[in-house]
Amino acid sequence: MFKRNFIYAVLLVLIVTLNTLGIASFQVIISIGNVSLSSLPDYSVVFFTGEPFVPIYVDGKQVGTTDASGYLVVRFEGPASYIAWAVSSSWQVSFERVYFTVEKTPKIVRLTPTVNGKLVVFSNTYPIHVYLKDGRYIGTVTDKSNELIIPQGNYEFVFSSPGYSDIVQSFTVHGRKENPIWLEFKEQPLNVEFKLVPEKFSPNGDWFEDETTIKIYSSKSASATLQIVDFSGKIVYNKELKLKPGANEIIWNGEGASDGKYRVILQVSDGKTAVQKESTVEVDRSQYTYRKEIVITLLVLSIAGIVYLVLTSK
Repeated sequence: MFKRNFIYAVLLVLIVTLNTLGIASFQVIISIGNVSLSSLPDYSVVFFTGEPFVPIYVDGKQVGTTDASGYLVVRFEGPASYIAWAVSSSWQVSFERVYFTVEKTPKIVRLTPTVNGKLVVFSNTYPIHVYLKDGRYIGTVTDKSNELIIPQGNYEFVFSSPGYSDIVQSFTVHGRKENPIWLEFKEQPLNVEFKLVPEKFSPNGDWFEDETTIKIYSSKSASATLQIVDFSGKIVYNKELKLKPGANEIIWNGEGASDGKYRVILQVSDGKTAVQKESTVEVDRSQYTYRKEIVITLLVLSIAGIVYLVLTSK
């Protein structure tokens, strides 16, 4: 007999054989209405999403779709552990992955939906990187048509755009709707620093400190000129640069420079402010380490050893 509050109609039993990810075989039982666990066969799992007609995946394989009431009944062949998740056709709802175990006694696995909202950002500059105040990255907005889908709730956002001061703002994202926010970023002043690593190098081809890295740090996008000059005023290296906010690197191998000390001059401008920084670098080829020869010798010996082992193992 059917229980009073129970409507259980088996419409289809589909036997699917999977040889991937440990799923040997299972039966999908599509039902209508609430599901009574006591009426199900052994090793059955009832997936419940609360959302109708949602595809259910187990270890990456779709096992069926929920009915009009948000249920899907799957009978596995025996005890095992799996990961399940649901995929909504709407941006308004998303589901987290759930780890579950199949046991002889039928059970319910709830795939709880998360209601989402859209964050629409209007700003005087783009792109905008969006973080939570604890440092978690949310996403990047490239223009006003680029929306971020975020679970509903109250947030403390940090909005960051290269060359501008961060904006920290509390904001409530309402579910199932678009949530516009307006931002006015303030441009940062031009700040520039640079260093050479190493400050003394030996471009003599021994594979040890044959070049130096000039690391330039800029607070914003800017144009720059990098010159390396000997102490008589002769320019031995000149390069025009487009700096991006953050770290920028230039490699100099000492080509055309004799041993000695050189001035490194960096001139930077953002169109409003000009900054000049200086440092020194030394070229010294007098010490040869034989690192190249050592590395090549070890490589040849390693290859020879492998070839010998292959030939003698036959």
